[in-house]
Amino acid sequence: MTNTHFDYCILGAGLAGLSLAKELSESSIETKILVVDTNGIGAGASGSPIGLVNPATGRFANKSWKAEESVNAIKANLKDVSEYSSETYYVSNGVIRPAMDSKIALRMKENIHTAAWPKGWCNWMDEEEIKRDFPNLTCKDGGVWIAVGSTVAIPVYLKALAKKLVRNGVEIVTHTQYDVQTEKTSTKNKVLESNWNLKLEHNIEYSIKNLVVTAGIKTQEFDFWKDLPIHPIKGQVAVFECENEFPYDSAVSATGYFASIDKKTFVAGSTYEHNFDHENTDEKGLNYVQNRLLRVIPQLENKITLISQWSGIRASTRDRMPIVGSHPTIPNCTVFTALGSKGLLYSSLIAKELVSYFRNEGSISNEISIGRF
Repeated sequence: MTNTHFDYCILGAGLAGLSLAKELSESSIETKILVVDTNGIGAGASGSPIGLVNPATGRFANKSWKAEESVNAIKANLKDVSEYSSETYYVSNGVIRPAMDSKIALRMKENIHTAAWPKGWCNWMDEEEIKRDFPNLTCKDGGVWIAVGSTVAIPVYLKALAKKLVRNGVEIVTHTQYDVQTEKTSTKNKVLESNWNLKLEHNIEYSIKNLVVTAGIKTQEFDFWKDLPIHPIKGQVAVFECENEFPYDSAVSATGYFASIDKKTFVAGSTYEHNFDHENTDEKGLNYVQNRLLRVIPQLENKITLISQWSGIRASTRDRMPIVGSHPTIPNCTVFTALGSKGLLYSSLIAKELVSYFRNEGSISNEISIGRF
């Protein structure tokens, strides 16, 4: 039996967990960090084949929370990690969001004009401009051009990030079951301190000072986080190969998203299934994303071949914002979950904020704090 002490143990090796491990490993104080996942790197909802960095979100292209900080943080990390991958896993190619009807166009245009966007980040394009720059793209009365948008092959990015973490001295353990128990120091009415004992297979034990759960929807499987107000949403995407090549250099976001890195293959997604009876891909999900694809890019009909499908279960909240913060009664116990469909956009920034919180250099923003519930 081995017994090793770690300052931080992060349970979950997706966007949240690996981003947090990166920020901790690069902070000024020397820290021993362990990341544990029962599956593999990005095996959960973070494993979608492609995702977008898109700060103009929702049906009406609302400016996202801390848009500038979020985009700058994830772009810095994408660049920083790129040397650890032999593959190109992101392109800063922008995102076009064509309106599908006049009412949506009116709301989108109003949102873009009233939000305080940095110069050149996000602009309105009228219908003629979209038809000129994006031939045959379905559009009604215009749309939004997000110049700062990026397309990311998330699994490749996460594998490169994991390589960097190992180089930085972070220990990563995957594909193993574990049991975690707390050892509390308490007075009559108050728990003063918690230390954690993590037991892995093969009689391996770790002594943990601070436990951080970044396990997405599986966060609720921990007894001490079972009451979190998160709910599951199933998302399915499909990967297609083009007969020629994907028709646009930029990603498209309209009734779903359609994006390519290599021009030959592209991803179409995603479903938003609040009610489902299994976690696997299915024909219904494929039909859903394919019908939406052909509504937006009709020239691809009969010119694409299905390569694969992917599905994942995301954790979401009623206000569609993440949950971050300390357990209300258990010291040294933190949660970072419910990134929903904005994992790429928010993960790097929130990781930075959480490390500042750990260092007593800042607080958790009210919009994402667990205290708001």
